[in-house]
Amino acid sequence: MTFSRAKPSGWSDDISTITATEINTIDLNQSRAIDGTGGGTYTPSGALTLGGAGGVNIANTNTLTVAGAMTVSGTQTLSGQLVLSGSGAAIRYRVLSLPDSNLTVLGRQYDVLLVPSNLTATRLYTLTSTGAQVGHVVRIVRADVNMGNTAPSAFGANLDLGGTGPWAMRPSKWSYVHVLWTGSQWQPVAWSPTTIDFANAVRDSWS
Repeated sequence: MTFSRAKPSGWSDDISTITATEINTIDLNQSRAIDGTGGGTYTPSGALTLGGAGGVNIANTNTLTVAGAMTVSGTQTLSGQLVLSGSGAAIRYRVLSLPDSNLTVLGRQYDVLLVPSNLTATRLYTLTSTGAQVGHVVRIVRADVNMGNTAPSAFGANLDLGGTGPWAMRPSKWSYVHVLWTGSQWQPVAWSPTTIDFANAVRDSWS
């Protein structure tokens, strides 16, 4: 809500009388304005929306402090460090526990996909790329808190990443793969040990 004008028609000369109502309106409006010099604490009854092309600039010697929740949309550029501070600080991933059934997942919506340990049949999970941003990483994991002394069910999962063939998570094996959207494909960038043919291309690759 914006301030109402004290005299919508305006003053036309230097001798027009300012009424008590008008001067009180001016006084009330200025008392409700944000003090850009002295600062202060404000409790607006509605949201403050800043539009236009000007934006808001915080000088590099000042700090923007947000005590409550903050929602940010659009593309943001961070040129300095992002530092977590305090026992409650964390970065929350968007996690989806996959069902014990075939499913197509929109990759841009998640960071971690959890494959069930107790699959009752071989399942196909398809990762689509519509709207995905370059550099986005999705972690696809089949694991369990007791994986040190247990094994998953005797059914695996096939992962369709849009390549020539699906990645196959083997039955009775814990496994993971991390894929990154390059702008044209989901590129595997990390995966659990494997014995399939392409392993020869990465075995002994460091000296």
